[in-house]
Parts: sequence; C-alpha cells; structure tokens
Amino acid sequence: MTREGGRISTELQVFQFVTPTPDQTTAAGAAGRYSLVTWAGLSFLIAVLYFPFSIRYGGTGIFLQAGDCLLRGEPLSKCALGYSYPPLLALFMAPLSLLPPRAGNLAWYAILIASIYGCFSMCESLVIGAFRLTRRELFWVRLFTVILSLKFVLAVITNQAYDALVFFFILVGLYGLSENKTFLGAFGLATSTALKATPLLMLLYPLLLRKWKLFAVGAGLCVVLSFLPEILFPPNDPNAGHLWTWLVEFAVGGLFGTRAAEGYEQFFQGSPDLNHSLRALVYRLVESRNLPWGELGTHAQVILYVVYGAYCLTALAIVLRAAKTEGAYLWGGSVVVISMLMLSPISSKSHFVVLLLPHMAIVAYLLKHREAWIATLPLLCASFVLNLLSSRWPMGRALSETATSFGSITIATLLLLAVVAVIVSRGRRGPQPV
Repeated sequence: MTREGGRISTELQVFQFVTPTPDQTTAAGAAGRYSLVTWAGLSFLIAVLYFPFSIRYGGTGIFLQAGDCLLRGEPLSKCALGYSYPPLLALFMAPLSLLPPRAGNLAWYAILIASIYGCFSMCESLVIGAFRLTRRELFWVRLFTVILSLKFVLAVITNQAYDALVFFFILVGLYGLSENKTFLGAFGLATSTALKATPLLMLLYPLLLRKWKLFAVGAGLCVVLSFLPEILFPPNDPNAGHLWTWLVEFAVGGLFGTRAAEGYEQFFQGSPDLNHSLRALVYRLVESRNLPWGELGTHAQVILYVVYGAYCLTALAIVLRAAKTEGAYLWGGSVVVISMLMLSPISSKSHFVVLLLPHMAIVAYLLKHREAWIATLPLLCASFVLNLLSSRWPMGRALSETATSFGSITIATLLLLAVVAVIVSRGRRGPQPV
C-alpha cells in the first residue's frame, strides 16, 4: 500500500511538473477576451468619447444624408455634399437615415465601437495563430499595440470615419485566406473593396498566393455588392448611375486627375496637411516652395509615377519573400495595408487605423524573437516618435503642424514597412501558404 501510495505521489508530482501554468498555456481562444476591470475602463472611455462625437458634424451627417439621398434616387455626390465614397456605403447607411438624427448618430457610434473591437479581436486571432502566444505574451502584445495604434483608433472616432468598418472586413478576408475558408475570405475582401477603393489591393493579394478560386469568388461578389444599391434603389436619372458616377468622378477621375467631380477638384490636388499618402509627400518635396529643386514642381506627376513604380516593386518583393517565412499571411497582409495608405490619392489619419495589423504582428514577433531587436527596434521607435510628433497632444499645435507639413506620418509608415522588410528578410521559413 505504501509503495502504491509512493507511486501515486510520484505520479502526482510528475503531473504537477509537466502541467503548464496559466502563463505558459497558449492564448488560443483568448482573442477579444478581457478582464472585468478592462471592460469597466473601456466602457467609461466609450461613454466619455461619445459626447464630443455626438455634437460634431462630420462623417456621420454626410453618411446619413447619403443614405437618405440613395433612398430618394438622387445623385450622391451632389445631393450629399462631401460624400466621395462608393454607393454601397450609402446603402449601408440607408436604414440609419430613417432614424431620428440623435438615434442615427448613436447607432453609427455603436457600429464604430463594435468595428474597432472586431478589428482588435481579428488581429489577435491572426497573431495568436501565427506565433502561438502565451497569455502573458498576449498581455504585452495588447499593451504595446494600444500604445502604437491608439492615435489612429481615436482618429476614427474623432472624424466619425468608417475606416474601422472597412478594416474589419479586410481582416475577415485575411482570416479566411489564412484558414483556407474560401467563401469567408472572398466575402470579407469583396465587401471591403465594394465599400472603399483601396482594399482592391487586398482583393488582388490572393493572386500572388495562387488562390484562384478565392479571388474569382471575391471578384464576383464585389461586382454584385457594388451594383446592389443600383438594383435596390435605381437613380431617378438612368444616365447617371451611382456606381458609374463614382467610378468616373472619384475612383478614376481623382486618381489620374482626368475628371474630378464638380466641387471636389481641390480634394485631389496639391499637398494638404490632412493628406498623408505617398502622393502628398512627393508633392511636398517637388512643389515650388523656395527650394533649390523647386523647378521640379512642373514634373510632379511624372516624378510621382516613378516613385509609385519604385514603391510597388519594393512592396511586391517583400510580399513574395513573406510567403516563405513564419507568419506569411500576417506579413503579406501588413505590406498590403501599408500600400493601401501609401498609394491612395488621399490618406487621412483615420485611414491609418489599418496599421493595427502590422503593429500587433511586429510586437508579437519581437516577443518571440529577441535576437531581432537590434535590427528592428530603432526603426519601430523612430516610427512611433514621428507619429507622436504629429499629435497636438502632447506635442502642442505648432510642433504637430510643423511635423505634419514635413510628412512625419508618411515617413513613419514607410519606416514601419522597413521593419516588416527586415523581419521578412531574416525570418525563418514557416509553413507555406496552401
């Protein structure tokens, strides 16, 4: 009996030795789950942020007006002044436009908060699946990701923008792509592309991975969703279709300067300080502003396309290399969302909420690979500082406007792309996308 008791005792000791502690267990299934204290703090912050959101006229008013215009069959760009977005967004807002103004405002705020939460949860799921994080590591990933990305998350709420909603569907598509769920991936990528033009780059991403079926289904769904507002609510003027007008006046006209919508010409020209795309950075450098190379301003468009070409070749090389490394979909997706910002004619601060994905991926990678700190941390810190310099708080208005005028956010994003490039170039081979 004693021997058996001793054997049982030994077995229990062995069991206790090999059983992992909560800190050692993987964080699988913990994505999007937070403590009661965290939820209480978030609830307080959400309540506080709603007051300035509710009294400010911005995206909410324009979007609700566009939904109302769609229901009445009116041209969106003329009926809802300031609306330069695809018709599907107007269709999405149509039910909210039927509500009283305060109720519609509150409903849109709830949708934005839910979208931001969904973005965090989806990013966590992708990162946990790629790097098998422990619960303790997940805590640090969350903390540093919030520090790096909070500025742009708050910009979504401040601007009442719909970028978090689009980003959520991008992440749904990327998750479906990584998990070989064809319809889910196609639906996410198609919906994001139909809601906004720049996610077209993400819709094309499966082609590089030879995911022909997912791309074909996604492209078909995108076409259907794009024409859906036209089908459900035909315009009063059959010669002025919602989708065709948007393509001519905004998508193509704005990008190439062929025919911008009336009243929106300045929206696509010059280098306004609210624009942080690669286009704006190039214009800032080559326009005539008493600089030695000021005469290059007359060739700004040619220089811009040369820069675009160099950037696209660089990004393509990183994506192809990323397909052979650990966390392939994370790095490929990160390069694509950064490219969406850089290649867009207009990229405001709220658009940069998509940097949540590369920020979280980089932090998770560095927690697992400390040998990469020397090569990547200086670049990551420089990127964070440049983004911080453009913030009115705590830098002050004068310094933030100066930093913004020099393209600090654009340069910071390019440095983030450099971090991804370094990680991909030195990363070990991982499971190949199938």
